[in-house]
Amino acid sequence: MAEIQPFHGVLYNTQRVNPADVLTQPYDKINTEMRERYLAQSPYNLIRIELGKEEPGDSDSSNKYTRARDFYQACHKEGVLHRSAQPALYWLEQTFTPPGGSRQLIRKGLIARVRLSRWDEGQVLPHEHTLSKPKADRMSLLRTVGAQQGQIFMLHPRPIPAPTLAAPLYSVVDDYKVTNTVWEITDPAQIAGIQAALRPQSFYIADGHHRYETALAYRDEAGTEAAKYVMATIVDMNDPGLVVLPTHRTVANLAVFDPQRFREKLAGTFDVRPFTGGALATYEIGMADALGRVVLRPKNLAALKPLFTGKPPLWDTLDVAILHVAILEVLLGIDEIKLREEANVTYWRETEKALAQVQSGAAQLAFFLTPTPVGDVKAVADARSRMPQKSTDFYPKLLSGMVMYEVR
Repeated sequence: MAEIQPFHGVLYNTQRVNPADVLTQPYDKINTEMRERYLAQSPYNLIRIELGKEEPGDSDSSNKYTRARDFYQACHKEGVLHRSAQPALYWLEQTFTPPGGSRQLIRKGLIARVRLSRWDEGQVLPHEHTLSKPKADRMSLLRTVGAQQGQIFMLHPRPIPAPTLAAPLYSVVDDYKVTNTVWEITDPAQIAGIQAALRPQSFYIADGHHRYETALAYRDEAGTEAAKYVMATIVDMNDPGLVVLPTHRTVANLAVFDPQRFREKLAGTFDVRPFTGGALATYEIGMADALGRVVLRPKNLAALKPLFTGKPPLWDTLDVAILHVAILEVLLGIDEIKLREEANVTYWRETEKALAQVQSGAAQLAFFLTPTPVGDVKAVADARSRMPQKSTDFYPKLLSGMVMYEVR
C-alpha cells in the first residue's frame, strides 16, 4: 500500500522573483550553455543549488555543495524562499506540444511526499537500472543542503478524484515552451479523498531512479521523520498527456573498430538494410557509422533467447535490451560494468545530435530506438525486472524548484 502525505512546501516568493527567472530543468538535462543562461537570469536562480560549479581551490569544507547550502539558507533569510504555513498537496498541469508533434497536450499530476520503501517491498517499483556517478553527486547535495529541489516522477495505474482548484500559485513557461501551472490543495476532505484513492495502488517510477535511491540511502543515514519520505509528482498511467520519447545511444572510445567488419558481424544475427527514412517498426534499431545509416532487425527473436540467460525477466522482448545485450555486450564487449561507468556509451534525446557525433568523428557508432510503451514499463516493473539504464524519456520533464521539500 502506497502512502502519500501533504507537506510544508518551500516555494519561491513570487512577490520577490519571477518563477520563469529562477526555475530550472532537472540537473541531468542541463548543459553548459543552459547553466550559464540560468546564472545570468537571476541571482536567485536555482542553478546555484541544482547544478553548482566547481571552482579552483575547492576543498572538503568549501565546494559546490556548501555553496548550494549557503545559497539556500540566504534565500530563506532574504524572504526569496518561504515555507508554507500549512501542509498541502500541490497540483501540476503541464501544457505542451511534443517534439515532432502538432497537437497540444496537457499532463496532470499530484505533487506529494511519498513514504520511501525498498524495491522488494513492492510499494514503489523501478523499471530501469541506474548509474553510479549521479547517485554520489545527488547524495552529497542532499546531505549538505537538506532539501529536495526536484520531484521524482511516478505513475499510478488507476485514477484519483479530480481536485477542485482555486487560483494557481504561479504559471511559468520553461525552456521547451511547456506551460507549468501549480495549485495548492489544503482542503482536508480533498486530501483525504486523494489519499484513499492512492492507498491501495503501487507507484511506478517513470523518472528519477537515481534520486529515489539516493533518498533511500539518506533515509537510512539520517533517521529523521522527514527523511522517510521523498517528494514526487504522481501521474495517472492512462493520462492522455503522458508522452515517452526514445533515448538514443552513441558509442565511442572503442580501441579497435572497423565499421565494415562490424557490419559483417551484425549480419550473422540481424537483417541489415539501408535506411530510407520513416519511422522504425517494432524491434527495429537504427544505426549510423562511418559508412552511413542502416536499419537492423533480428532475423530470429527466438534464436536470441540464449543470450538472455541470467538477464532480468522480459529483456528478450525489449528492443533496448536487445541492443544492449546482442550488440553492445556480445559484439562490442561493452558489459554492464562499462555501462555503469559510462566509459563508452552516451545518451541522446535528439536523433540529429547523436548522428552529428558520428559524422564529426566524435563517436564510432550511433543507435536509434523507438519509444518504450508505458505498458512495457509497467510489465517490467511488475515482473520485478529492470530495463537497461536510460530506456525511457518521459516528456516534458519536471522543473526543479517548483516546490521544495526539507528532509531534516
